[in-house]
Amino acid sequence: MLALHAIWSNVSIVAGHSGRWKTLELVSWSYWWPQMSRYIGSYTSTCNLCQWTKVRRQLPIGQLHLLPIPEGRWSVVSVDFIAELPKAHGCDTVMVVVDSVGKRAHFIPTNTTCTALGAANLYRKHVWKLHGLPDAFVSDRGPQFVAEFTRELYLLLGIKLSTSTAYHPQSDGQMEHVNQELEQYLRVFCNKRQDDWDDLLPEAEFQYNNHVHSATKYMLFMLDTRWNPCMGFEPRPLNSNNETANEFFERMKLAQEEAKAALAKAKDDMARYYDQRRIPAPEYKPGDRVYLDASDIQTTRPSKKLSHRYLRPYTVERQVGLLAYKLHLPRSMSHLYPVFNSVKLRLAPPDPIPGCRARPPPPPTLINNEEWFDVKDILDSRIFRRKLQYKVKWKGYGYEDASWEPVENVAHAHD
Repeated sequence: MLALHAIWSNVSIVAGHSGRWKTLELVSWSYWWPQMSRYIGSYTSTCNLCQWTKVRRQLPIGQLHLLPIPEGRWSVVSVDFIAELPKAHGCDTVMVVVDSVGKRAHFIPTNTTCTALGAANLYRKHVWKLHGLPDAFVSDRGPQFVAEFTRELYLLLGIKLSTSTAYHPQSDGQMEHVNQELEQYLRVFCNKRQDDWDDLLPEAEFQYNNHVHSATKYMLFMLDTRWNPCMGFEPRPLNSNNETANEFFERMKLAQEEAKAALAKAKDDMARYYDQRRIPAPEYKPGDRVYLDASDIQTTRPSKKLSHRYLRPYTVERQVGLLAYKLHLPRSMSHLYPVFNSVKLRLAPPDPIPGCRARPPPPPTLINNEEWFDVKDILDSRIFRRKLQYKVKWKGYGYEDASWEPVENVAHAHD
């Protein structure tokens, strides 16, 4: 009890939730016991409040796992959206479509209200007519491709949709580079009012595809169409000898093989450089308790800067794919996709000291064979479907378990 009293005295508001060594220094002024440093280290490492609020002082987690190189051109297609652009003739978004082998891109103007059906129609009108149907799509889990209609449409067409897991689009890293180049081009050539960028997309697409790609070492037009388009200022070729069909076929086959080899080397170099500054992602198994990174999750707290960096520990249900895990989330978080990349998770350490961990929430009270929970606080109110609802924080539960309840469910709560 003396040891617990010493620690609890230190975590008061005047002492703060310090780390192991600062806590040891403060406590050692008034207390001493055998193996005190180890005891305090165990206590501070399992403090829930510290796990929720403190910055992780270590290298980022998660090494680079790039998608395999497809066999043929336009067999795997990446799709992304550059949103929140200034309005230009009713458009404020660019749909970016990229071949994963040849790297040729198409830039299509659209808007943020584009539905799943609208995105599919844009692809049909601008890409499918040129390249046919791919074997698989890679997307950033945007609303256009996670919608039920899109999944069913692609299933009907025999297309496999391979999406990134929630809030972790790094599995489609090539799109970030393309997006940056397009944004840079528009930044240079758009007018001062920035309302003509949609008219510049054909030129932007042409100049992007008419350059040598740093990964394949070939011009994008050459790999995709087998020729380089005329720009209007090239000198006439001195030699007009035509090569045979077999020679042309062999030359193009060699070019594609060289491009794929260069692409594989570029991927290896990228992964090696990326992994130098990161540590391998830990593996979790069903039943493990993990903290969830809250940086991409909207909470009811007014300021993101002062909000908890991690949310309570949640139970791992199962592994999904190579580095993603499905968590058991409370009903109040049902709006979130429950699969998260391992970089968003942190293993909750065991509780070596009784009383250090927060106690589990109290069981409900049975009244007339019905479960009743105690109300801790009323956080908010709203009118939902013409009925009054209150957002209730339940006694013994965290803020993330708060739920919207009709007024009749809290009518017997004490004021």
